Amino acid sequence: MWWTSFAAYTLTGHERGSGRTGMDERVRSFIEETAQDLVGLDVALFYQANPRAFDTASGIALRTHRAVDEVEPALGRMSEKGFLEVLSRGDGRYRVYALSPAPEVWRTLCRVSEAYHEDPEARREIILMLVQRRLQERLTGDAPGGSGGDA
Repeated sequence: MWWTSFAAYTLTGHERGSGRTGMDERVRSFIEETAQDLVGLDVALFYQANPRAFDTASGIALRTHRAVDEVEPALGRMSEKGFLEVLSRGDGRYRVYALSPAPEVWRTLCRVSEAYHEDPEARREIILMLVQRRLQERLTGDAPGGSGGDA
């Protein structure tokens, strides 16, 4: 896979000496603590682009072109960190997710989207952070959900 070669290249120390870029620390924190992988980033960017989305995990999976078992952990992390609200519908048969109305949530997601979509250096750094995390998880055996999925 392309990302394995890319991450192996960067893990050799080729770019380690370059230090951190000027990426907003709130973006970096969100990527490291909440997104944690490419699926988490996709879910976050989905909610930034669709702030009125109100859907189940299977609906979010369909909209982000991911498997339900891939998006559920990302939805859980975003809920735990206060980015999403979880509501029960259909007498408890359905759990639906909606973006938290807190202004800081929206500001953070806008910063993440801007960094990813409008700053090539920040985008590269975001992807690198996520791929390195995935490789480290695989090397240490801490990879969630086994061997499937993206970074």
